[in-house]
Order: sequence, then C-alpha cells, then structure tokens
Amino acid sequence: MLNLMTAPLYDKLIAEFEGSAGMNSANGDLSNIKNTAFNLFKDKGFPTTKDEDWKFTNLSPFLNDDISFVTAEATEDEIIAALNKATIPGLDAYLLVLLNGKIQPALSVLPDADKLTIHSTESISDSSLFLEFAALDANENNRMLALNTALFTDGYFLEVHKNVVLDKPIQIVNLYAADDHAFFQPRHLVIVNRNAKAELLESSIFINDGNHSVLNSVFQADVKENGQLVQYNIQNNLPDERLITYNHVKQEQNSRYDNFTFNLPGAELIRNNLEIELNGSNTETHMFGLYLVGGQQLTDNHTAIHHKFPHCESNEVYKGVLLENGKAVFNGKVFVERPAQKTNAFQQNNNLLLSDKAQVFAKPQLEIFADDVKCSHGCTVGQFDPESLFYLQARGISEESARKLLVEAFMFDVTQKISNEVIKEYVQSLIYSKMENSFSSIG
Repeated sequence: MLNLMTAPLYDKLIAEFEGSAGMNSANGDLSNIKNTAFNLFKDKGFPTTKDEDWKFTNLSPFLNDDISFVTAEATEDEIIAALNKATIPGLDAYLLVLLNGKIQPALSVLPDADKLTIHSTESISDSSLFLEFAALDANENNRMLALNTALFTDGYFLEVHKNVVLDKPIQIVNLYAADDHAFFQPRHLVIVNRNAKAELLESSIFINDGNHSVLNSVFQADVKENGQLVQYNIQNNLPDERLITYNHVKQEQNSRYDNFTFNLPGAELIRNNLEIELNGSNTETHMFGLYLVGGQQLTDNHTAIHHKFPHCESNEVYKGVLLENGKAVFNGKVFVERPAQKTNAFQQNNNLLLSDKAQVFAKPQLEIFADDVKCSHGCTVGQFDPESLFYLQARGISEESARKLLVEAFMFDVTQKISNEVIKEYVQSLIYSKMENSFSSIG
C-alpha cells in the first residue's frame, strides 16, 4: 500500500502551501486559520484505511498520479459542449457558471440584486463572515476539509436576502479544465436568510475528460430562521474523475433543509461527506440518496445529523444498486443530544446487488442521549426476489425488462420525493440510460 505521508502529492501540497500566500496572508486571522488547517494536514496526511471513517475507502490508488495545480483555459466550443452536457432540458432555472472556481458572469443568468447577493469566495475571504465559516473546530479531524481550508482556490458566495422566495431554481455548473492531472479545491458558501427559500442544483463537469483529476470540494450553508434550502447534487462523471466533497449545513429554528444526492456509474471514486447541524427547535432535515455503482467504481456516502434542540425531525433514505465489480460504502450517523427531547429521527439504507462480484459496506448508527424520542434505523442488502422476476416474466415481460422494472420500483422511494417534475424526469432519464448500458450484461 502506498504510504500517503510520503506520496509525491503529499510533498507537492506541502510545497504548494509553503510557497503560496497562505503562510503570508495580509489578513492575520485568515492566515492563522490557514496555518492551523495546514498543520493539521501536514501532521496527519491523507486519511487511510486505518481511520475508522475511511476503513473501506483506500485513497492510495487515486493519489499516485503526477498531479499538478496548474489549470488551463478552455475554448468557447469546449465550454458550450460542457454546458450542454450539464443543462437540463426544459428546466426553467437561473444559471451560475464557474470555470476552475472562477465565476463566469457572461455565461450566468442570475436573479436581480435585490433578491440575491453573489461574490467570488476569494473576494470575501478576509471578511468576518468567511472567517466564521472557515475556522476549524478545535477537535476537527477532517483532513480533506483541512486541506481545502489551507489551499482553497476560489468558489462562490451566494446569499438569498431576507423574505425572498426565489421563483425558480439556480443551476450551478462547475467546469474544470487542465492540460494534465490536476487537483481542484473550490470553496462555496451559501446563506439563506430569514423567511427566504432557495433551490440549488449542482454538478461538476471536467473538460478534457478529467485527465485523472481530483476534486476536493467544500460547500457550507447557513439556513436562518424559517428559511428553506433544497439542494440537488448530480454526480454523472467519467471514469478518470475522482470526486471528494464535504457539505456542511447549519440550520436555525423553524428551518428546513432538503438534500438529494445522485451518484451515477462513471467516476472511479466518489466520496461524499454530508454533515447537518440542527441548531434550533422545530427544524426539519430530509436527505435522500441514490447510488448506482458499476464497473470498478467506488462510491462512498458518509452522513452525520446532529440533533441539539427539542422538537426536530430528520428523515434519511439512501438506496444503492450495485452492478459488475462496483463497491459502495454507506455510513450514516444520527446524534441526539440530551436537550433534544421530542426528536423524531428516521434513517434507512437499502442495497440491491445485481452481481456476485459487487460489494457493499453499510453502517447505520444512532447515538441517543435523550429519553423522549422516536428514532429508528435500518439497513438491508439483497438480490432480486426470484418470485417477483417469475411473476413479471410469466406475463410476457422479458427478463431484462423485468429486472429494470424491479430496479425502478426499488428506487421509487427516492425519486418520488423530487417535487420539481422537470428535475425528476431528468434524473430518471439518466438512470434509465445507465441501466440500458449496464443491464444487457446482467445474466
């Protein structure tokens, strides 16, 4: 196994920070935060399988390329082709486009300034607001977050103004271009103010077929009192692309956050960390995930929900379909602290294996310190019910079509929760397309 403390990428990252403005920032507070994060990463290195949260996800094979930090320009034709790949047909939405973490105003169509404020992360990185988001907890051991904090390269800051309910979603398209293997680290911040509502749909597209590039992305959001945020993350990438994401959302009282994460066959590595803090009473959190894993793909979803106040609700449903040699990991944690009485927390993870070579590692967890709660969690791993297959085939349906129908029914609990019909149809069409390509080889 590659020693990640002596890997070339580790040494390059250390040299990149020591030679950058990170250690010499004019803003003392930002410099201190960056140095703290850098020292954490330098001391610990990349996470390994010896770390409990990375026990089944070995980063070694994905960090052994000669990766650089040099980005490339993209031609107009390349950008248009990438946008066409990400655009959802028939969706009436605002559009925010970024190239290598830089906002592209000429390609973006955004709400009026009285509804929404948007800046580059770089332009606000020395503000007290950003420093509050960026500061690491004293006990923080998330080394990929620390690495991003030390060496983030721009991103977007988006703030929905008080009492503003956006009339349509914002589609955010992150484009990345490099001539060679590259390491991208954007940092995104979102604030949904009191009584405001926003719907975000995000995707990441690599120009030049990825070139075995790595994306270490951080998204942080603050949903204020009575605010609502709906977030869709569609990961439909190519085999030579590696995605590592960290989403951290804080909710104030009476707020609601809905997250939909869709992992499709393609990227050889997907690691998603989704962490929610319910920092007020009467908050609602709904998390729905769907992962289709095929080929030699590794998909890892880690979630954590922190209940800290009474009268809150969280609902989490993740479903996985595994094909060929695919490997999936699901680790869902729900923490209910002692003050969080009257908590209602539900967590469910179901997996359908369509190959004898596919693997799934599932670990749903509950840690409850309150005594007046309704909490449950469950996990299943199984294959097709032969009786169901026989029933459909007995009615003239081919075996391949019967399998597809059963998979569609299996995924229905997640897809039916999408309230936007255009987004729902788009996600379903992607799933059907992937199944068309994969199911013909299933015996």
